[in-house]
Amino acid sequence: MGRKLLLLLPLAVLGLSSCVKERPSQPSRETNNQDLQRAGEFFNKLGIAAMAEENYAKAIANFSRAVQLNPYDPEYWKNLGEAYTFAKFFEKAKQAFGKALALKPDYGEVYYDLGVLYTEWGKYKQALEWFKKASNLDTYEDRYKAFYALAQLYKKLGKEREYIANLKRAIDLYPKYKEALLELARYFASKGFYSKAEIYYLRYLSAYPNDERITLEYAQLLVKEGKHRRAKKILKQLIDTSQNPQIVAKAYKLVNQILIMEAQERLKEREN
Repeated sequence: MGRKLLLLLPLAVLGLSSCVKERPSQPSRETNNQDLQRAGEFFNKLGIAAMAEENYAKAIANFSRAVQLNPYDPEYWKNLGEAYTFAKFFEKAKQAFGKALALKPDYGEVYYDLGVLYTEWGKYKQALEWFKKASNLDTYEDRYKAFYALAQLYKKLGKEREYIANLKRAIDLYPKYKEALLELARYFASKGFYSKAEIYYLRYLSAYPNDERITLEYAQLLVKEGKHRRAKKILKQLIDTSQNPQIVAKAYKLVNQILIMEAQERLKEREN
C-alpha cells in the first residue's frame, strides 16, 4: 500500500503543476498601473485639445478624469489648474496647483501659473510673489516670461521703473524676445527718447528682419528724429520688395511727407 502511494505522488504533483499552468494568468499590479497611466494620458490629451478650442468646461472634465485615473502626475494637476483659472474658478485652480507642487515642489510652470491666477483674481501682492519665485528659479526654462509678467503687473500698478527693469531682465535672458523688445521700443518712442527707442527697434529688426510692419514703424521713428535719408532708404526698399499693398501705400505716404518736410526746410533756408 505504501509503495503504491509513493508511485502515485509524482503523478499527483504533475497533475497539480499542469493545472496551475493552465489557469489564466491574473493581471499584475504593474499592468493595471500602466493601463491607468495610458487612460490618464488619453484624457489629458483631450483636455489639451479642449483648451486649444477655449472650451474650458470640456477641458476641466477631461483633466479631472486624468487626475482621477493617475493622481501622481503633476502635469495633469497643472493643466487642471490652468483650465480652472481660465474658467474663473480661482479657488479650485489654487487647490489644483497646490496638488501639482506637492508632487513637484520646483515646478516653475506652476509658479508662473499661480502668478497668473492671482493676477486674474485681483490679488496682486500674491501674484508678484509667485512671479518672483518663477523668475528666480534656475530650473525654469521660460523664466524670461516671468520677468515679462512682472513688468506687466508693475505697469498695472503704476510702477514705471520696475516695469522697465523687468522688461530689460526678460530681454537679458532671451535677447530675441519679440514682445519685450517691441514694448521697450514703443515705450521709449512714446516718451520722446528716440535714440533709446531706436536701439530696441534695431535689435528687434536684427532678429526679425522680414517684419514689414515694424520696419515701417522704425522708418516713422527715423522721420521724427529728422533722419530723412535713412528713412527714405528703408521706405524705398519696402516699396520695391513688399507684396502687401497696405504696407506699400503707407510707405509711399511717408515718403511724400518726408519730401514735403524737406521742401519746407529748403524754403526756410532760402528765406534766411
